[in-house]
Amino acid sequence: MSEIRLNDNQRRHYAILFARLEHSLDQIERAIEDEPSRAHLTATVSDLPSRFVAEAGPRITALRGMMLDLARSLGLRPRAVSRRRTIQALLSSEMNGVQDGLSSRLRGYGDVDPSVAEHLDPQLKQLQAGLAALGQLLR
Repeated sequence: MSEIRLNDNQRRHYAILFARLEHSLDQIERAIEDEPSRAHLTATVSDLPSRFVAEAGPRITALRGMMLDLARSLGLRPRAVSRRRTIQALLSSEMNGVQDGLSSRLRGYGDVDPSVAEHLDPQLKQLQAGLAALGQLLR
């Protein structure tokens, strides 16, 4: 392969692209393994075609190999990803989502019964406080 010259921005673009692809391949492999989930509010349906389950592994391995060869040829280095910052971002996002569930934010979904503010809002605020307390453990 001929030398490929990239500027810093292009190099970052490919580093992110390949990291995302690697992450997606990892998620696909975990989905194939059909490991039991700890989630109670999401039911995963085992509906993968048997051919996919049987043949995907070697193809994923080949794709991962091609991607790693490309990354090496471009001189890409592994990205450093902070677990702390990842968890902070997840907690922040979920806190915002819970806040969007408060009665004052539901107007766009139609009339809001007063029972939502009276009974659900306090519980949502407790969820939000629990998420915030979890985030405090990171400090």
